[in-house]
Amino acid sequence: MSERSYDGAGRKDNALVGFMKRRWLAIVLVVLLAIVAIQNGVADEKSTIFLLFWQVEWPTWVLVLVIFLIGGIAGWAFARNRAARRARRR
Repeated sequence: MSERSYDGAGRKDNALVGFMKRRWLAIVLVVLLAIVAIQNGVADEKSTIFLLFWQVEWPTWVLVLVIFLIGGIAGWAFARNRAARRARRR
């Protein structure tokens, strides 16, 4: 499949427009994450997390970034597993 797509008038989209069309939701989520992290970084508030027997106190913006990274890694792992299953079916 070609990297470029055609619109209704038969014109080719450039690579940036094609990327934006495929990844618009991820881009919006990253922008929202940056806004939340910056707002919480300016406020300099602490969040307390309880992990089984431990108690961790982090700045809220660090917690937001850690949760985002954990979600990104989980999404990547699930997508990789799904791609591997599809490849085995073929």
